[in-house]
Amino acid sequence: MAKVGRFVTDPKAGAYCRITLDSGEKILVNHEGSGLKDGRVAIDVLKFMGFGSDRIFTCALESPEGRAALAHLTRDARSGNVEATALGSFVAHVKSCTSVAEVKTSCAALMSIR
Repeated sequence: MAKVGRFVTDPKAGAYCRITLDSGEKILVNHEGSGLKDGRVAIDVLKFMGFGSDRIFTCALESPEGRAALAHLTRDARSGNVEATALGSFVAHVKSCTSVAEVKTSCAALMSIR
């Protein structure tokens, strides 16, 4: 099982969470936006020692695909729970992935939900 770091809120950068996958690869799930369910969620693969990253996924939450994905991810979340937020729901979605390749596949499948 992946090792999920703490959720960090930065007033300038938004909120993020680092995850170490079973493969040892590290990803950063980042929510850039002013509200809990608007803005953009991005997933980056962190390079050696966290110096630099490569973006592997982005989701504009106001787009039709983004609204559908967020509705799907938060459908069973209790109000007030971290999984009811954009960041928390995407972290919950990818934390069961074992590798970056699996994260990419899982997120691509999520975006095809209507």
